[in-house]
Amino acid sequence: MTTRIERILKYMDDAFKKDRGLWSHSVMDVLENVSSKEATFKKENTHSIWEIVNHLIFGKEYLISILEGKELPSEDDFKTPTDTSEEAWKNTVKKLEETHNKLIEILKSKTDEDLGKNLGEYGTLEDNLYGIISHDCYHAGQIVLLLQLMGINL
Repeated sequence: MTTRIERILKYMDDAFKKDRGLWSHSVMDVLENVSSKEATFKKENTHSIWEIVNHLIFGKEYLISILEGKELPSEDDFKTPTDTSEEAWKNTVKKLEETHNKLIEILKSKTDEDLGKNLGEYGTLEDNLYGIISHDCYHAGQIVLLLQLMGINL
């Protein structure tokens, strides 16, 4: 029998990992062929794909810090990259994937009872995990729209 935490972890991976999209494309699906040039594209009053990826990293690192009882990250979560090389972009995407995998590994030790644990002003663990799923889906959609503005359809 699948536990609630196992089901939530599956949904987290479905929203994030390649070829596992919950309803459509996952985060890694939409990032698969994005170049550094495309990742820096911006329209007025929008974030770039790169800034969105930095924001996704920040959100996952924030929850990891709470779970590990560490100091919360305080940097700009939509950080604009200073190095916009292809290598820097690939490293950013790699960091996003590594951060997601680290969060999943931490959560594998949790039980259904842990889901109700209050994380202070952040709600319960369960609230935060469903928040991560929604967050990934929302920003994957934003990335798709930015790609479409560049004439790229998935």
